Amino acid sequence: MYLDILEKIQDMLNSVSPLILFTIVVFLGMYVFWSGSMKTRKNISSVYDIFVTSILGGGVVGRACYIIMNWEQFSNLIWYWLPYEKYGDEIYLFRLLPWRFLRIWDWRIDILSMFVAFILIATFWVLVVKKWKWSHMFTTIFFTAEVMLALSFILLGGSTGNQEWLTQGIVMVLLPLVLFFLKNSVKKAIIGKKELKILMFLDIFFILLTTAYVTYTYLIADISNTEKGSIIIFTLWSLLGIFFYMKETKQADITIEKLSSVRTVSRLDINQPIKLPQ
Repeated sequence: MYLDILEKIQDMLNSVSPLILFTIVVFLGMYVFWSGSMKTRKNISSVYDIFVTSILGGGVVGRACYIIMNWEQFSNLIWYWLPYEKYGDEIYLFRLLPWRFLRIWDWRIDILSMFVAFILIATFWVLVVKKWKWSHMFTTIFFTAEVMLALSFILLGGSTGNQEWLTQGIVMVLLPLVLFFLKNSVKKAIIGKKELKILMFLDIFFILLTTAYVTYTYLIADISNTEKGSIIIFTLWSLLGIFFYMKETKQADITIEKLSSVRTVSRLDINQPIKLPQ
């Protein structure tokens, strides 16, 4: 039954242009990034310029890594100054160099390098350009990249009939969904300082779990040195991100506790009339 479903998914995805599938991944990633940013009340325009810059930079890096790893596909092509060739009534686009380098819509891109570059560029924009708090954007950056990677696994696995990729992508998608439902349940059941601690613990636990799963998924496969380097960078970035996320969150919690301990205002105090000086 599972194989029958896989075949139907493959037939459906094969009828859709790879460019459309790639666009779906990007727009869903943009939604995740926007949704996470809105929880910290960030300016919408500031959110979108981070995402657009990061995804474009990630696309360039991912394409460059693919070209380096598969140079034999490009080394025999000739260079031509026009992006198209015309033979009779037939027109062919982006088949020769240097235009062939720009042809990313057929999934000829290293998706891991792309999304690792995405998180690094987004980190630079958040900390250096925008000067925002790391604790506000870390989880958003992480799960945006993770969801786009998961969707890429699902779409590539479904379109090529690769059952392993499809299953791995589904697991990657389920992890942030489970986190989302758990956090919503905590927000409804618990209010106050304890809620913040539980939410932070859930974030850290699922980021560690997701990082471990993605790392394991790649390391058990036969991957290139470029991909090994990307997965090491991704793991180190996640661990460092967790460390500074915990540090900032605890500092904010201590500050709130100090401010709230100055004086407790009762309902009776609130209802008292304000006495102006004579």
